[in-house]
Amino acid sequence: MSTGEVQMIFRQFYHEPLAAASYLIGCIAKGEAAVIDPGLPAEQYITVAAEKGLTITAIFETHMHADYYSTGRAIQALTGATIYAPRLADVQFAHHAIDDGDEVMIGNLAVRAMHTPGHTPEHTCYVVSDTSRSTEPWFICTGDSLFVGDVARVDLVSLAGTGTDVMYQSLQKIMALGNDVEVFPGHFGGSACGGRAMSGKVSSTIGFERRHNWALQAPDYATFDTWMRGDVREVVEAILTHRNTNRGELPLPAGYYGQHASAVSEAFMQAASAKGTIVVDVRAPLMFAKGHVPGALSIPYQRDSYTTRLGAFVPAGASIVVYADTIATAEIAAQAARDAGYYVAGMSHVALTNAVTLPTMSVADLHDVVVAGGQVLDVRDPHEHAKGVIEGAVLVPHLHLREFRAQLPNEPLYIVCESGQRATISASYLRANGVAVAGVVMPGGMSDYNAQFASAVQRV
Repeated sequence: MSTGEVQMIFRQFYHEPLAAASYLIGCIAKGEAAVIDPGLPAEQYITVAAEKGLTITAIFETHMHADYYSTGRAIQALTGATIYAPRLADVQFAHHAIDDGDEVMIGNLAVRAMHTPGHTPEHTCYVVSDTSRSTEPWFICTGDSLFVGDVARVDLVSLAGTGTDVMYQSLQKIMALGNDVEVFPGHFGGSACGGRAMSGKVSSTIGFERRHNWALQAPDYATFDTWMRGDVREVVEAILTHRNTNRGELPLPAGYYGQHASAVSEAFMQAASAKGTIVVDVRAPLMFAKGHVPGALSIPYQRDSYTTRLGAFVPAGASIVVYADTIATAEIAAQAARDAGYYVAGMSHVALTNAVTLPTMSVADLHDVVVAGGQVLDVRDPHEHAKGVIEGAVLVPHLHLREFRAQLPNEPLYIVCESGQRATISASYLRANGVAVAGVVMPGGMSDYNAQFASAVQRV
């Protein structure tokens, strides 16, 4: 495991009018992400994933929602991600049916399905483990089953597999998890999908809910049934309309997929590049390394650094084509470039048939190069050099490569940073300008090198 970078991300998204929560989880090391119970515009999830160098590869539905239209199919259309839906939902569009106990890997994250009927017959929670740290459950996304301070209603749909009896059994199943497992529900206080005691807090733990959730204090099923029947709430309108639309039985509402720009072809990008237009590839470094348009510049889309890096590597006012893994990400990155004064000649996310690769290497490979006398280029910032530098390495911060390019050694370079991102950006710029790049350390970087080969590192 790398010592120099975050391994996973977890983000909550709130749909305040419905007091609904959805989740983006991702593995930085593998560049993969998943969305759980999406209800906001697809572009919101895709943008956050792109900013973290992630591609959404999976969408998990806990159940067929009765209060909003899932945007899972919109995300699928833009990313090609697989939709995982409970088998009992009888979903009628392209998806992967999931059963109790099934496990899906999102990079190093293990997502295990736990069938928890009661609110709906198909309802399924997802138990997540970060296997780079432990195989033990870290958190559970409980959808509409266990909420903070309350539990889900069982009177929204009258179907076999709903009711207090199955809900009681499902809650016992959830409560079998350890007290330290975190709980992230699909709704918070104000939603009509739970009882009146739902908290406005959007997370908890199994242990806290075991001690303080009123519904979990019932000593037996009979008591639980009596308590639940005494907490009757108003009917939610359009229950079956939303549910059956989300199943695919009814058509999606007009405008569901939104409108997006047309993608330019690979041939267009190649022809534009030959005429001086710069192809700016905003995908994650690992994706860029696996294949990109010849001469393309790698500048991953990250809101806090994207335009700064454009300014460092692309002449002001230049013509660019933005290439991304989805057209939605391309549109966002293109608009940011326009705002920074660049002319956007096109956007694309088409599959490449004439791509070139970027050679990558491990820190062990880098050490072999150092021992053999190869030339290392360290593109970290000066304040990072205190962690240690390789003897003989050329030290040039990546944002200053344009001004120091002519002073670089005239020999193949092996480029390193802290995680591989700045090294990839630097390599793409140097190769586009005729400088030989023999390899890029990715994933990983100097912290990893220091940990493994401390005797080869100088302190400055």
